[in-house]
Amino acid sequence: MRTGLLRLIQFAVVLAMVLAGPPAGAETINCTAVTSIPAVITVPGIYCLTGNLSTNMTSGNAIEIQTNNVVLDLNGHKLGGLAAGPSTGAIGIFATGRQNITLKNGTVRGFYTGIQLLDTGINVGASQGHVVEDIRADFNTQTAIQVEGRGNLVQNNQVVKVTGGSAGVFTYGISVAGVGPQVLNNDLIDVNLGIFFYNAASGGMAVNNRITNTVVGGINYGGGSTGKYRDNLTFDVPTPYSGGTDAGNNN
Repeated sequence: MRTGLLRLIQFAVVLAMVLAGPPAGAETINCTAVTSIPAVITVPGIYCLTGNLSTNMTSGNAIEIQTNNVVLDLNGHKLGGLAAGPSTGAIGIFATGRQNITLKNGTVRGFYTGIQLLDTGINVGASQGHVVEDIRADFNTQTAIQVEGRGNLVQNNQVVKVTGGSAGVFTYGISVAGVGPQVLNNDLIDVNLGIFFYNAASGGMAVNNRITNTVVGGINYGGGSTGKYRDNLTFDVPTPYSGGTDAGNNN
């Protein structure tokens, strides 16, 4: 009797799940839509793409954020600059000296630097609290993702082929500076240098990243930078780790 009742309850739960349909997607809909570029964001809030956006601009910023407390959800869409060609100097998403910017969930392709969130000086800390996550940054020509400031997080991103479009351009996958940057669970392939801590970055953490096929190195603490790295995996990387403190389980 008890077994029959349990089966009936299980059947009812499964039936309810089927009738309810698949879970709702993660698309942001309560947002201010960015529908054309170049675009400038000057008011705090939640912004989103509602479709792919592309440009052939060879300089300037496709999307510039000039205020604090902004979420920009690409909603699975592409911000593209490939039409500008390999000598482009344009930036995909740019901000300087801002706080609490979140960029997520889409593709940034074909810019000189895909994402660039700068501080106002070396380790000043005006730039802080940023999150860059779930971004595919591919075919950018100099740097895929660059973030400066205090307490920033770069996680769950995919960096593919930073091309070095102009002759002699050294390329970077993820570059971070400032105090306490965390670079977690990213995948990088085909770049000169995978993850670069620079300008005396302090306490930089690189954890659970996977880096494949670099020209120079995997994770590099340069310019007097400090921090720890652990649980990272590299393949076909001439110098997998340089500087910093090995906290274990790196290969």
